[in-house]
Amino acid sequence: MAEARLRENTARAARYEDGFRVLQDKREYVTYPDDSSVRVWYSDVPWQYELHDHSAVEILLTLEGSVTYTVDDIVYQVRKGEVLIIPPDMQHALSMGEESSRYLFLFEPEGILSMRDIKTLTPYFHRPFHLRDGSEAHVRIRELLLKLKDVYEKRELMWNTVCYSYLLRVYAILGQRYLNGVRNRIPDGGRIVESEVITASMTYINNHYKQDLSLDDVAEFAGFSRYYFSRSFKKQTGYSFKDYLCEKRLQVATDLLIRTDKSMKDVAAESGFGSVATFNRVFREKKGCTPTQFRAIYGMY
Repeated sequence: MAEARLRENTARAARYEDGFRVLQDKREYVTYPDDSSVRVWYSDVPWQYELHDHSAVEILLTLEGSVTYTVDDIVYQVRKGEVLIIPPDMQHALSMGEESSRYLFLFEPEGILSMRDIKTLTPYFHRPFHLRDGSEAHVRIRELLLKLKDVYEKRELMWNTVCYSYLLRVYAILGQRYLNGVRNRIPDGGRIVESEVITASMTYINNHYKQDLSLDDVAEFAGFSRYYFSRSFKKQTGYSFKDYLCEKRLQVATDLLIRTDKSMKDVAAESGFGSVATFNRVFREKKGCTPTQFRAIYGMY
């Protein structure tokens, strides 16, 4: 069934021992084992992968030798024991020479990057981390990734959730050890009351995304002026109001595309897009493919 869906799509699909890689132009659509959103790839053969991007976070752990990554024109030579973390939607290419081996960890980041304390540091998590200092934090992250790999390979009940528990700990260490002092460089404005109002506003958007919400509507709910709310919302979440609402609607839409056989008209309506045409346009802009193509790759039906 999966192979049939891939053949229906115009994307190039390559089979590997541990799964498919699907590439359309420079956009990769990471495929995952059933009921999961984590993939671990192992390789010990010389290998190159052309410039591409994807919605997944990609983490490299080099086991032997070295792997060369080019990320937004910056070259990273990742040697044995080092870790490179690449945020979503960032173009990168990689190559691995003789006598080298590595693990690649790919996962969909919404559940992690939506954590409130991570959101306040969004600009700092949307850049690569090259861990090579041999510190306790670096060693601990490497250990967590290897434990995640073991859980992934065993595939016991709730393995996907356990993998994400390790990834959360990785991000906690990144924040505590590698972003220490960053908060002091963020402009002030995170008063407790303001923070609570913005959190309530996010909940309001999450509960009313199907409606024709405007910035004025949510600002009025928050009791702030339009300008003050817009500035505070961006400061606290890392997103503009428009981008946050769009991401919420796309999150709902992708889940419906994957897990139901609802028509595109119903998916558009249930995820808050005003029309199928708007849904198709926004989805293509943000995901790099049409909703139909996305369902062909990931859909369960």
